[in-house]
Amino acid sequence: MFGFNRYDFRLLLNLFRMNVRDRYLGSSLGSVWAIVNPLLMLSIYTYVFGFVFKIRIPGSETTLAYVVWLITAYGPWISTTEAIIASSTSVVGASGIVKNMAFKTELLPVAGALVGFISLAVSLSFLLILLMVSGNTPSWHIVLVPVVVMLQFLLIIALGVWLSAITVFVRDVTQILPNLLTVVMFFTPIFYPFDSMPLLVQKISLVNPFYHLADAYRAVLTEHRLPSLGGLSFVAALSLMVFYSGLRAFRRAKGYFDSAL
Repeated sequence: MFGFNRYDFRLLLNLFRMNVRDRYLGSSLGSVWAIVNPLLMLSIYTYVFGFVFKIRIPGSETTLAYVVWLITAYGPWISTTEAIIASSTSVVGASGIVKNMAFKTELLPVAGALVGFISLAVSLSFLLILLMVSGNTPSWHIVLVPVVVMLQFLLIIALGVWLSAITVFVRDVTQILPNLLTVVMFFTPIFYPFDSMPLLVQKISLVNPFYHLADAYRAVLTEHRLPSLGGLSFVAALSLMVFYSGLRAFRRAKGYFDSAL
């Protein structure tokens, strides 16, 4: 994609470490917050929906079943939000490096997106514990999780390449993006089942890649079935199209980065 070599790989890892370190710079726990934050959020949701509201999925005997169902999609969404925001601000946040160092700036949104791997790993680990406690032991379908993760981050990187370049020239993106992602979250069946949405919204969801990713995580982790091949193929095709168009736009725009940063 980038003409990747060993030097680029080492640089990517260093940029990833820099993103994580700088995000929690000045805090007492430092990078430990990258683990604590998603863990705390997931624990709160488990308490609220499992022990306060006690929401149940039809046919289930315990409220824990809904919590498991929710976190199976919400955990990956936390990582998606974190990764997209980090990727979108990656060029602006590294303005000093961009101005003073010659390197493949295309690596910046990729390194920013990789930040989401930490919260995803925490979320999946938390979910596995809940699955064991609830008695819903994962089946062999769990081996497909890496495929879903790969498609998730391919989509994130594709969006990040576009957003990181746009943010250099339109700084309002950093203010708009968190609100836009919240809107997308509530239009994606994460907190409620697909069938409960109005028919029009269901049709729109079929072209929402985040719906297909949420459904795939639930399929392989809690529902013990194969994910929709059509849905994952759609995510892959859309991600590749957005990525290559974004990469061309990024490379045309990066000549103007110095003057805009």
